[in-house]
Amino acid sequence: MNADQTSLHQPKRLVLPALCLCLVATLSACGGGSDISTADAAPTPPSVMLAAASHAATVEAQPAFHRMPVAASEPSNTDSDGRGMSAYHAPDLVRTPSEFSGLSTRGLTDEGAEKYRSERRSQTPSSGSDGVATPAATGTTSVVYTPAQIRAAYNLPLTSGATAANLGAGQTIYIVDAYNHPNVVKDLNTFSTKFGLPTCTQVAIPTGSTSLPAASKTSCAISVLYSTSSGAMTSTAPAYNAGWAEEIALDTQWAHAIAPLARIVLIEAGSASLTALDGAVILANRFGAGAVSMSFAAAEGSWVNQSTYSTSLFSTNGMSYFAATGDAGTAVNWPAVVPTVVGVGGTSLSYTSSSRSEKTWSGTGGGISAYVAMPAYQTGLRIPGEPSVPKRAAGDVAMDADPYTGVYVAFTAPATTQTSWYAFGGTSLATPMWAAAVTVANANRAVYGYGTLSAPHARLYPLVSTSDFYDITLGANGTCISCYASAGYDTPTGLGSILASNLLAYLSNNP
Repeated sequence: MNADQTSLHQPKRLVLPALCLCLVATLSACGGGSDISTADAAPTPPSVMLAAASHAATVEAQPAFHRMPVAASEPSNTDSDGRGMSAYHAPDLVRTPSEFSGLSTRGLTDEGAEKYRSERRSQTPSSGSDGVATPAATGTTSVVYTPAQIRAAYNLPLTSGATAANLGAGQTIYIVDAYNHPNVVKDLNTFSTKFGLPTCTQVAIPTGSTSLPAASKTSCAISVLYSTSSGAMTSTAPAYNAGWAEEIALDTQWAHAIAPLARIVLIEAGSASLTALDGAVILANRFGAGAVSMSFAAAEGSWVNQSTYSTSLFSTNGMSYFAATGDAGTAVNWPAVVPTVVGVGGTSLSYTSSSRSEKTWSGTGGGISAYVAMPAYQTGLRIPGEPSVPKRAAGDVAMDADPYTGVYVAFTAPATTQTSWYAFGGTSLATPMWAAAVTVANANRAVYGYGTLSAPHARLYPLVSTSDFYDITLGANGTCISCYASAGYDTPTGLGSILASNLLAYLSNNP
């Protein structure tokens, strides 16, 4: 379906077909295996491998969120009864004062916003955050959506009356982040109460555990684990980092918004180094099966082909991996570039109860890799700007990410009891939503007697230009040949955004 055409749209129940005749490539059923292959490449000299590995050890990933400079008003209690009636209302608005004109919203914290305001008054403004990104314009008014509105916009059923499987019951979402947010559970349950979602019980996992108990099929639970660089658990919480704490709040709340009965396992790495984040993924792989959400990005380098950072890390059977493509326009980032990871790009969403439209968010990452060979599932695609030696194109899919069409997030800073509400966006928003949507498919697969999905690319790519996706055909994330959205596949938005009633039914009822 063309996402750029306005169409009547009402929230509806997800109906799973009894039979689907679509043919897909068979995913590997071997532990640690994958059906994803790439073109043969010449072996890399050992000296180059060592240099690349040494450089990678110094790289730190960045959280991939955007946040508006001022707190939003607390959302109304319209949805607190669980009926999701805000889906039939216009979205709320957040107005940005002119004193924040020019401030980057990328990775923004209260400290960054206050620093910018103070420096602006003294006429020496800084960007207010790390990196380049779309700035907040003078007097800008941004839209902020509720969970019910986002669910309706992507054709997910309202939570009231939905089956347990359509809420992700019995399944696990792993959220990998860096540093610690001490109020993550409080914020998650504040968010849940406000929007009529199930609250989550915190469940401790003993250090040294090698497996997880079965996830509940009737209630939500959250476990917070601390990982070492070697993939072990530790009882020592990482240090606090304001930006990453906001990232953690965003990830947990919006994974929960899409799959409210799924178990959340938050794994906090000790730092944002690639080595530390690798350790968190290793820990998730140990516990499997489920979907892994990674809302962070590091610019690719030759090191992305090293086994420590490539498909061998992201190929555990029964696991699907999702990563943000980035938030500073056209770029190729790790881990989204890894062929066994679903790279999630971003859109700008316009939704009312009677219409929807979507276009490429100008800040989304996405592009053609300089280092990673094209995987088999992308052969045959028409990719503008494709080099003579085909390379991996990232991303693969998309969802709302524009902070000007953002979502509510509850956040409580340390040493305070006051919870604030903010409008967030970024591919950090799109990523946990996609991971959660596939978690819903996994829950329905369990009903049909099928296992959880592994590396879903081979199932997704045959669906290009079908009604399983909202095809994004407008907008761009830069001026390069491959930067523009087009019919079918494109690098900023991949195959498109999810039309859940169709895609999840397809993923659920195919072995």
